[in-house]
Amino acid sequence: MGVVAIEEIHGDNDIVTLRTSMGEDPTDDIALLVQQYPFVSVSLVNISRAVADTWRKHAEPTWVTKDVVFVPTWLPAPPALHQIFIEPLDTFGLGNHPTTIAAMQLALQHVVPASRVLDLGSGSGILGIALSKILSCSCVAFDIASGARHVLEENCQRNDVHNVSWTDSYGTDTYDAVVANILAPVLRELAGVIQEVTRNKGVIVLSGMRDEQVEDVLACFTSCVELVTVSIDGWTAVALQKVS
Repeated sequence: MGVVAIEEIHGDNDIVTLRTSMGEDPTDDIALLVQQYPFVSVSLVNISRAVADTWRKHAEPTWVTKDVVFVPTWLPAPPALHQIFIEPLDTFGLGNHPTTIAAMQLALQHVVPASRVLDLGSGSGILGIALSKILSCSCVAFDIASGARHVLEENCQRNDVHNVSWTDSYGTDTYDAVVANILAPVLRELAGVIQEVTRNKGVIVLSGMRDEQVEDVLACFTSCVELVTVSIDGWTAVALQKVS
């Protein structure tokens, strides 16, 4: 459902409690949970935004390259050739995770300027927005998180970006490049669709894999050849080219 993190609490009588943030209005998500898992008890607890956002005190700009920096919107921006301002709210995508950094590095190296790009699992929209600002790409974003579209639109405004748009059906079009920063099981599940929507000779950037998961994921991308791999703190991103 696009949640950023889950806390798992083991209690008495073999009861396990899972807690997470589901955005400002989780009504539809809760209804879906109850429908799919009728044996699970669901409760909603309202927590002050001031408490939920204590992590913001520890945020800092993230350097992707010597010229590109991701800047949380509430912090002063360091001097850089390319400053990408990000407000994640309740989505994944502040820019400081190794998977995001690695994906951005590979995309900047291998995505052709002015390409049409799919940002699959867009979160805050940080990758698509950065490719739009830096490489003048036209980007289409998709994420299953219920609040991702609103966050994307807000971050486009903050970065004065006008060629990044949202889609509810990414599988019906084709793209010069696909950037997918999602977990390994989802990369395997969507491997066929990702290859299908990528034009021949197009670039696919896969991220979100632990080092030991890469081989299994790449085995699903049979129409591609590997270009280069980046590994940061146990997480790996791979750039592929579709050849058939």
